[in-house]
Amino acid sequence: MGTATETWPLEETDRQRRAILAAADRLLAGTPRKSSGDLSTVRLAVEAGVKYWIVAQKHTDLRDHFQHLAREAKNSPAAVRKTQDAHEKFRQDHAELRRHCVGVEELVQTYAHAINELARENQQLKDRIEGSPDNVRPLTRSRRRP
Repeated sequence: MGTATETWPLEETDRQRRAILAAADRLLAGTPRKSSGDLSTVRLAVEAGVKYWIVAQKHTDLRDHFQHLAREAKNSPAAVRKTQDAHEKFRQDHAELRRHCVGVEELVQTYAHAINELARENQQLKDRIEGSPDNVRPLTRSRRRP
């Protein structure tokens, strides 16, 4: 079972019709913003922010489409719905982890570059000290004796 927008055969340009399809998607996904979340035409109208008659009488094709998807959602076993929800959550988590890993890889590359630069500078300083004349000694901190 897909979302109402995915299973709708047409690309809607009317703002009202797109709002109804988006509201149907939210209701079917169980994430309502403006209504109680019941899978009814009344709740669809509330969720879409339109009058009931707009859904019930003006856009009957969208109403019928939503009712068909709502029947499918009610008839699908709870275990299947939970599995589908869990699968979708895992897909989202996986995508988020992949984005995080890309960021970590970029940081590792930046740190590796910085470490290489510092190691090269350190080696240059050591070479400069070793190549200095014998009468020049690096200052070191000496311990004072009491």
